Amino acid sequence: MDNNKYLIFLEVAKQQNLSRAAEVLGYTQSGISHTLKRLENEMDLILFERSKNGAVLTSAGKEVYPFIAKLVQCQENLDQTILSLHNLHRGTLNIGTYSSISREWLPYIIQKFKQDYPSVKIHFKEGGNEDIIRWIKNREVDLGFLSSGFKENIEWIPLKEDPLMAILPPDYDTGGQTHFRLKDFNGQTFIISALGTDIDIHNTLEKYHIRPDIQYSAKDDYTIISMVACHLGISILPNLVLNKYDQSVITMPLKPYAKRELGIAIASRDSASPSALEFIEYAKQFVQQS
Repeated sequence: MDNNKYLIFLEVAKQQNLSRAAEVLGYTQSGISHTLKRLENEMDLILFERSKNGAVLTSAGKEVYPFIAKLVQCQENLDQTILSLHNLHRGTLNIGTYSSISREWLPYIIQKFKQDYPSVKIHFKEGGNEDIIRWIKNREVDLGFLSSGFKENIEWIPLKEDPLMAILPPDYDTGGQTHFRLKDFNGQTFIISALGTDIDIHNTLEKYHIRPDIQYSAKDDYTIISMVACHLGISILPNLVLNKYDQSVITMPLKPYAKRELGIAIASRDSASPSALEFIEYAKQFVQQS
């Protein structure tokens, strides 16, 4: 299969600019433009709206995007499978992940994996639940580290239970309590994770009918910690986020107990590359031992 035209399509869609895509792929801009035009002629569709500001997908382009991404991924999987039959692992592994997992887990998993498979190139990008699910469905990543609770029809491999914790300023009067009651969040100035970033916190507040005074919203967990440390409010965050930051704030388990389940999501084991399946095993081993 001639993958070049599909790789060019995907890169232009990503960059939204022909010259930047040409620079990334090592082509001339005219070569990129010619290839796209040839692809559009083959499909008898206009895939991009071109202007002096760049190139964006048309409605037709958006429709065919996931299928082209899947074609490219299938070719990559075929190449990796052939190489694995020769006891070789090459190619690229793309991972979507929470920032907390990319800090606390991935460096150690990747270090061990690369010792055994040094020829596999690994790329990862950070996002929230909605981002990672979308990347998996569009075949932009091979697998995603995130929490459970999504409704999409993709496969789930559970890894670890992660408690949710109350995050309080360093001089907060806890009254000698060892747990923070969820009902005590009612009416308090609250800093919340942006919707679509950490669904477990939103779900917990909803489940127990908690109505804090939400004054701020932030996508980055470490921004929330800094805001709490500066007395801008209180919050709830997963325990994994707090491993290196619990000295600047007070952290307390919640009452009643609340948690998120961390794991790995993939579109399908049957269509996953050998490298992706192997990486999952390394991740499971690391979490079991940590």
